Amino acid sequence: MKKRVISAIVMLAIVGVCLFVSELTRVLLILLAAVLSAVEMRNCLEKKGEKAIIMTPVLFIAVNTAMCLFGAPLWAFAANLIGCSILTVCICICREDLMAAGARGTLFVLLYPMTLFATIQKLLAGDGWLYPAAVAALATWSCDAFALFGGRRFGKHKLSPHVSPNKTIEGSICGAVASAVFGILAWALLRERGAELWVCITVAVISSTLGQFGDLAASLFKREAGIKDYSNLIPGHGGMMDRADSLLFSIPTAWFCIELIDFIMGRS
Repeated sequence: MKKRVISAIVMLAIVGVCLFVSELTRVLLILLAAVLSAVEMRNCLEKKGEKAIIMTPVLFIAVNTAMCLFGAPLWAFAANLIGCSILTVCICICREDLMAAGARGTLFVLLYPMTLFATIQKLLAGDGWLYPAAVAALATWSCDAFALFGGRRFGKHKLSPHVSPNKTIEGSICGAVASAVFGILAWALLRERGAELWVCITVAVISSTLGQFGDLAASLFKREAGIKDYSNLIPGHGGMMDRADSLLFSIPTAWFCIELIDFIMGRS
């Protein structure tokens, strides 16, 4: 437990500094996290007997980094994904040791987790990143903590026993309630930036719920590969994917929800 707490403090300090120093440090932070996660996912697939190459996922996120920093238009981000997908297929066609299995595995890594990291990177390169990122992070972390507590205290019905035997429906409900409460906290912190109470609560609940699905998605692949953690990168916490799995779903969801609400309300 001591090792876990120390690692968490160090991680939060590093992430906090990178987030608030500059746009460059924010984007490079996601680049590093994405590359580490891509390696972990490739290794996970190999334990399942699948094949994947790391070159095109890393190229994808590297190009995405440059486009974020230089303000590329939206179509360029789609072109980057399409181009790296085509390159993946071409490489696998030319390499007999990869073929269809290599293309399937590599395209999967491009989709999950790389496009999600790329979406977060695009968000952090803009001016309005703090609002959705803060709501999603507070909601996700509170949801995880109270879902664990609620599951141990009240849990009777398994949420997805074949994927994560310890998660319960009661725990998930406790987590959703906690995320709503922390949505109020997010509003208190961000109201000077124009945040609205009902928006913060709504986005917190929706994003934290998707964050739970992100956690289950990561657990699904670990269970099939027969591993407990994606790696031993972070003492007491596992790998980068073990820490990022929920946020990969919750942060893009929060961003989308806020943009959609603004569009519906005629504010964008």
